[in-house]
Amino acid sequence: MSDQHAKPFSDFLTQQSRAHQEATDGLHEVIAAVAATGKAGSVTITLKVEPDKKAEGIFRVTDSVKLTIPQHDRATNIYFRDRTGNLTRNNPNQPVLTGLRDVSDTDTATVITLKEAK
Repeated sequence: MSDQHAKPFSDFLTQQSRAHQEATDGLHEVIAAVAATGKAGSVTITLKVEPDKKAEGIFRVTDSVKLTIPQHDRATNIYFRDRTGNLTRNNPNQPVLTGLRDVSDTDTATVITLKEAK
């Protein structure tokens, strides 16, 4: 056992060309998402090693790359429950205001300048 020398993991990973490329691309994607969201992300490489069932000294290696990409927080919407138990954007306990008009059109709006009282 003392004559055994462990080969660097990076050498083995480069032989797993698909996993190596997926991890490389995934790391780039995770870094961009972490920078955009300010939240943590991760890249997980899993290598499953099992002996061949028919031949001694042969091992089967299955790889997988899993990305945990942080997401931006989603907006929260507020709803009210109406009398029938459904959700609505309008508060059913508040009276409806009638006679209102849209004044957002700046072409017809009158600008009033208030003078400061002395």
